[in-house]
This record gives sequence, structure tokens and C-alpha cells, in this order.
Amino acid sequence: MISGEQSDKKTGYLFAMLGGICWALAGVCGQYLFQSKAVTAEWLVPVRLVSAGVIILLVACFRKGKAAIFSIWQDRNNIVPIFIFALVGTALCQYAFFASISASNAATATFISYISPIFIMIYVVFRTKRIPARLELLSILLVIIGIFIIATHGNIDNLVISAQALIWGIISAASFAVYSIQPQRLMRKHDTLIVTGWGMLIAGAALFVLFKPWIYEVNYDLSVFLSLSVLVLFGTILSYVFYLEGIKRVGATAGSLLSSVEPIVATLLSALWLGQHFAAFDFIGFAFILIIPILLSRESLTKADRASR
Repeated sequence: MISGEQSDKKTGYLFAMLGGICWALAGVCGQYLFQSKAVTAEWLVPVRLVSAGVIILLVACFRKGKAAIFSIWQDRNNIVPIFIFALVGTALCQYAFFASISASNAATATFISYISPIFIMIYVVFRTKRIPARLELLSILLVIIGIFIIATHGNIDNLVISAQALIWGIISAASFAVYSIQPQRLMRKHDTLIVTGWGMLIAGAALFVLFKPWIYEVNYDLSVFLSLSVLVLFGTILSYVFYLEGIKRVGATAGSLLSSVEPIVATLLSALWLGQHFAAFDFIGFAFILIIPILLSRESLTKADRASR
């Protein structure tokens, strides 16, 4: 029995890491399309979201049946939360992330997006009306230092990444916090695949109307189709499945820590595949940000241990 549990945990560790690797692949494929194929975020994000939304809903329909897919719309109280989740948590988050990649690179945008636990922490602190713990305050300080180092390389008079990349990265992190918190009530009542699928489909449809991706000239060669397929299949669907399977086996805390392999893999792929160069200051800034989920997870584990006593 113990060996079976250990095997299940090892599988969970692997799945959580695979989820992070798939997310990293998505970011680097996006950077490749921006750099080599002159694709824009205004074209890529709507196409990606609509494609992924349709596929996820088809999978949910196969698993749960057609009636379950549309049952979420029978309760009028679900309509506003779904649209907030779709437009703020999904559309804004995805567009901001890829806009940040377009203005910088996949690794930098990914590391900046990893400050999202800070926004979640701030929300929880205000929601529960409590004083932040020392590790939480330390995490905020590390965010400020890490972003400062990445943006200026230690010289306050010099901005080494564009303001656009920095702003879109921070917006992506904030909207990902909405993505993580806002749909929890919906997901307690409805299948997660259904909520996610509708969120992506509505988000993609809204961005189709806003950006009109059909007006952009795209050279639809094999590399574009392959990169888009990786973005949809690995970066959206499999990353979601792997991550959920991982946290089901090892818990959300361990799963989130293991998925932190994402920015590391994004950095390696950017350097090896796309020839992206990073300075020593970049890695110092990355380290300050990467330690944040570790500290916040430690705080979470400490509280859980106290509660169990």
C-alpha cells in the first residue's frame, strides 16, 4: 500500500512538472511566431483561445454529455461570473502575457507573470482583514527588488526592457490572480472543463471582435501550424490536464512549486532554440521572483501545520 502511494506521488510530481513544461513551450512558441513569422498577439491570442475553447468543450461533451455543457447557462446567477472569468481572467491575462512576450521574450514575460501569488496574497489579506505575515511582506519586497533588477540591471537611470513589456507582464500577473480566484464558486458547482472551455471560447470570441485577426496577413506555412498546434495542444489543453492530475496526487502546494519549472524551461528554450541572450542581472532578478512561490508555500504549510496541532 505504501509503495502504491509513493508511486502515485511520483506520478503526481511528474505530471505537475509536465504542466509547467507545457506552459513554457507555449510561451517560447509564441516568441518564435512573433520573431520569425511576424505574427502579432492580436492574431495569435484570439485564434488560440477559440481553438482551445472548442476542443475543451468537445472533450467535456464527450465525457459529460451535451446537456451538462449547457447546464451552466440555466442559472442566471452564473452569467456575470462567467463573463468576468472570460474577459478579465482569461482574455486579458492571455493577451497581456503574449503582448509582454512580443515586447521582450518568453523567459522575461514568464518570470514577471510569476509575481501573481503576490496579488492573490494581497487579495486574501484584504478579504480576511488580517495583518500580512513576515514571509508575505518579504515576498512583496522580493518582487520589488526582482522587477527593479530585471528592468534596470541595477541602474535606476536605465530601462533595459521596454515599459510596454513590464506593464503587460504585471497586468498578466494581476489578471491571472483573477483567473485563479474568481471562478472557484463556479467550479464547485460545475465541471472544471466546462467552466474553462466556456471561459476560453467567450474570451476568444471577444478578442476576435476586438482585434479582427482576419485582417492580419499571416504566412500559413508548416512551422506556423506546428507552433500553433503546440500552443493549443500542449500550452493550453495538456498543461491544464497534467497540472490538475499533478495537484490531485500531491496537493496544490507541492504542485505549484513543481510547476515553477516553467520559467526555468522557458529561459533554457529561449536561449537554446531562439538564441536569446541574458545578462547576469537577469538571472539575479529571476531568482528573486522565483523564490516567491516557495516562500508563500512555506507560509501556507506552516499555517496548515499549526492548524493540525
